[in-house]
Amino acid sequence: MSAGQRQPEPLRRIITTHDPTSGRAIFSDAVGEQVSFTGFPVPPGKPTTSDYALAYNTTTFPVQGLSPPTSATQESKANLDIKHYHSQLSDPSPLNPPNGTSCTIVEVPPGSAVPMHRTATLDYGVVMDGTTELVLDSGEKKLMTKGDVFVQRGTAHAWRNLTSKHDNSGILRVFFVFQPIEQVRLEGGKVIGQDLNLSLHET
Repeated sequence: MSAGQRQPEPLRRIITTHDPTSGRAIFSDAVGEQVSFTGFPVPPGKPTTSDYALAYNTTTFPVQGLSPPTSATQESKANLDIKHYHSQLSDPSPLNPPNGTSCTIVEVPPGSAVPMHRTATLDYGVVMDGTTELVLDSGEKKLMTKGDVFVQRGTAHAWRNLTSKHDNSGILRVFFVFQPIEQVRLEGGKVIGQDLNLSLHET
């Protein structure tokens, strides 16, 4: 939970699966619908300023193991994605596994910010509620409001919550899908990678 802030209400997340005989879609009850929020670890070891809920994650691409248990698919090889995700919930990470993806919801309390950081990921994101300023380490900024979509390509960034207290009680909520990427290389072959402590190096 973010320092000095209220605990966000749990996220409701629905998972579907297949009826093993008919193949029709049904709702899975393998994992409970409620997903708790926990403090977003940026920068690591410091009091958190925002919270996240791990709505889902996977370990392979394409995703493997979606078949239900049948005579053709033994239980140990069925629903592997759900089993993996379930195993992560006791100690979740907001970021994706090395070869998979992560669906994460970040909630930023009124007046707070997510400090400058860079993840080794390509991020699809949608502002679900509120208004935010997306700040890059170059100093460039973009104002984003509910419904706006962004694509972050392994770049350093910070989020400032500018949501009015009359809009969603001042809470900013953003939907992310994190995906693995190749290393980003600059002139001379310099590699820039993940750094969750960029805010500590700012001058």
